[in-house]
Amino acid sequence: MGLHRVRKYRLLFWGLVSLCVLVLVMAWTQGQARAGGAGASQDTGSQERLRELMTQRYELLKSAVAHSERLLKDGRGDDLTHQKLTVALYRAEAELSPTAAERVKIYEKLVDSLAAQQGSLEHLLEAGRATVVQVAQGQLGIVEARIDLERLRLGQPIPER
Repeated sequence: MGLHRVRKYRLLFWGLVSLCVLVLVMAWTQGQARAGGAGASQDTGSQERLRELMTQRYELLKSAVAHSERLLKDGRGDDLTHQKLTVALYRAEAELSPTAAERVKIYEKLVDSLAAQQGSLEHLLEAGRATVVQVAQGQLGIVEARIDLERLRLGQPIPER
């Protein structure tokens, strides 16, 4: 008699178990969908924040390069420091550029700017106000910028420095 009762409710029992499993699966997939949507909006917010910080870095470097140029004109600046700031400025500008073609143009301007600064370093060497090591460091900066420019032209990533 007890066995008959178990058989009678077996279909109801398994139906309820199936329904519970279905509800749990649906709740889980809804949670995953919400988490995926929240992640996308969080990614967008993070991307915007990253862009703001990169723009802030670019503006700070732009100001520092302008100040460094004034110091150089007054004869109080350091050419290598100015060169490093210039490289950082152009790299920051290139990172903000949306297309590869724009980044190539920026790196071309960087190479031209560094070549002009190199002439200044060589004049300082002749005047005894710079060392051979400083001139070599300036040349190294130009060569690295040219390497980065060629990498961009080939579609390769530029390594962090």
